[in-house]
Amino acid sequence: MRIRQGIYVDTSEWESLSRPAQYGLRAEAFRCLTPVEPIFSYATAALVWGLWIVGTPTALHVRTEATAGGRNRNGVVRHIGGASDGVVRCGQLLISDKLTTTMQLINKLSFPYAVAVCDSSLRPMDNKGQVNHFVPPGRESFGEAVWVTDCPQGPPLHLDDLKTAAMALPSQAARTRTLAVINFASALSGSAGESISRAKMHLMRFPVPVLQKEITLRDGSTAFVDFWFKEQKLAGEFDGKAKYMRRDWSGGSMEDRLWNEKRREDDIRGQGVRFVRWTWQEINDNNRFEMLLRQAGLPQTSTRKQK
Repeated sequence: MRIRQGIYVDTSEWESLSRPAQYGLRAEAFRCLTPVEPIFSYATAALVWGLWIVGTPTALHVRTEATAGGRNRNGVVRHIGGASDGVVRCGQLLISDKLTTTMQLINKLSFPYAVAVCDSSLRPMDNKGQVNHFVPPGRESFGEAVWVTDCPQGPPLHLDDLKTAAMALPSQAARTRTLAVINFASALSGSAGESISRAKMHLMRFPVPVLQKEITLRDGSTAFVDFWFKEQKLAGEFDGKAKYMRRDWSGGSMEDRLWNEKRREDDIRGQGVRFVRWTWQEINDNNRFEMLLRQAGLPQTSTRKQK
């Protein structure tokens, strides 16, 4: 099948790839065909950095100094920007650096999805999960860019650097919007689903939860719950499928992992803790998510926040 003009891939191999890996092949094909080496940015760079964007982009995003022929053509969105500042190399690709990529996205995305990106940019570096390697653009990078990652790549950003970058934005509205995301962000969030959940709780004016609350189990071991509401003695858990596929879980089948999770929850419930769980389906439906939290007993102030 044709990926781009003059570039083809075996159909069975293409269909065996995940959507991010297919997207990465499209980016590589585009790079091979352009006379000037492209700089990938926005959501395209975010995939390489392992930042928490939801879903796989449809278009490729590149930085350009000119937009002759239009900004959006043949599945490529072109963003005006310089060709040298804030650029690194990963494998054969030039991409915007982590700070630049994070700022591009949190300045454009709605509040919950911007929070997910910002949270992931602050996550401590997991050395075992580092599959992409970044060097200055003038140096040769070893390996190829990996488009499917288990965790954010590269060292975490610092809040002060994010705030400095926000203050350099050209409009007061952009500065205000972006700083609201940065000030709300937390390195404790464990996934995009958790970040979006927390941001929506905030907009719906539910109590502020403690993140990654540690609870001692009967056997003396410790467990963590995603969200902890002390006054209600309520634990909240986001149940995305990836949670049960994490590398930091012990081995065993999916059935074993689900059974272990049930035993963990039963142990915590035995200490007088109540649980409320939700999935992507609930957080993608604001009314459904709000009703679920209300039914769990969380109080809510009368006026929603608008962001």
